[in-house]
Amino acid sequence: MNSESYLKFDAFTSTGIEILEKLQNSLQSELVALSERNLEQIKQYAVDKSQILVEFSNNTQQRSQLLESLNFSSNEKDIQLFFASCPDPSAKKTCIANWQTLAQTLKVVIDSNNVNEQVLKRNQYNIDTILSILQGKQANNVLYDAKGDKGDYSGQSRIGKA
Repeated sequence: MNSESYLKFDAFTSTGIEILEKLQNSLQSELVALSERNLEQIKQYAVDKSQILVEFSNNTQQRSQLLESLNFSSNEKDIQLFFASCPDPSAKKTCIANWQTLAQTLKVVIDSNNVNEQVLKRNQYNIDTILSILQGKQANNVLYDAKGDKGDYSGQSRIGKA
């Protein structure tokens, strides 16, 4: 194999890093919008995230196709074999460093997305609680609590008595 294949793989990896950094910035902005409960911004960030994720998916497919054309699969073991077969030490070092950066950036993006999900779920819970109070229902009148244990549902006693 020639060094051109490794440089092409590294270019795809660098592009992937840039895409993930763009996604991370969008997630941080989305967190602010979620905290402020700005519905219009939340909708816009959802659209932006979808477009960025399509872009990242295409980038991942390009990397996978390159590996497959060189008789490697896109699993971690084969990627390490791909790096090990690189004849140019400096290209090998760059490829490995960028691959590790891509993996770390992906972990940061996943963590940020989990934080946004938790904020969204908490906001939804708060809104449901407020809505229940406004509708005249008791806030603690739930069949199951958040842990999945038996909640304080007054309807249970009436059903049991009937």
